[in-house]
Amino acid sequence: ILEKEKVKEEKKNLILTKYIPLLKSEYNVHELKKEHLLKNKDHLECYIVKEGSVLARDKAGNTSTLEPGAPIGFSEALLSRPYELDYFLKEDTQVYAFKSSEMRKALASASSLTRGMIKYTLDRVFSSNKSKTYHLIDDGFLSKQEDKFPIKDYKDDDTIFMRNQKPKFFFYVESGKVQIVSKEEKIVATFVPGDSFGEMALFTDRVRSVTAKSVGNSTLQLVSAEFIKDFFEKEDPLIKFCLICILERLKAMNNLRNLIK
Repeated sequence: ILEKEKVKEEKKNLILTKYIPLLKSEYNVHELKKEHLLKNKDHLECYIVKEGSVLARDKAGNTSTLEPGAPIGFSEALLSRPYELDYFLKEDTQVYAFKSSEMRKALASASSLTRGMIKYTLDRVFSSNKSKTYHLIDDGFLSKQEDKFPIKDYKDDDTIFMRNQKPKFFFYVESGKVQIVSKEEKIVATFVPGDSFGEMALFTDRVRSVTAKSVGNSTLQLVSAEFIKDFFEKEDPLIKFCLICILERLKAMNNLRNLIK
């Protein structure tokens, strides 16, 4: 049964099923070696695991196994920085290798919305709070699209969305506070004015893995899945691939930090 579930999960992997076939001219395939995983250097390539597996370990000693479809090094490549995690080969591993410089070019040519979402997600990957408001307002994007974003008020302890729910919106906090709660009732994150949340499930075609609740009264802008997907579909496939890769990295970091199981 476990093997069947693994095969089913691999079939659903968005990177392997959708983007790798689209990006044949952008990568080469080769064996992953120890020198490709060294820290304290900027790597010329970033990777998607094709076959095999790699162990990732954070500073606290938490570990996670990266299997086919998992990205390695995309977040660091976009910021021209050394690896944040330690990586160890668990077995012979083949990868799809992409040039880091091409990922940075893709980011630079993205729309203001996608560029903002990528930067915002990178801040969350690396636990940085240096910028919170550019996600939807780069180049005046928010004001230009205001008529498409309805406003909704929530009262204390109101549920904004629930675990296992299909995503219909992601959200921008106008006022108040929102907490994200795991299956075990653990507070995963708290969002305040200028923050956005709920986009990961929308872009990765997954159901919600957490519940969102209002803390006190809050006012949110609701950005519909249809609007974002229509907007996102106009982007170059390489740009879309970049965003999906770092959203997958954020999911992996949340797992390493024991925030979401």
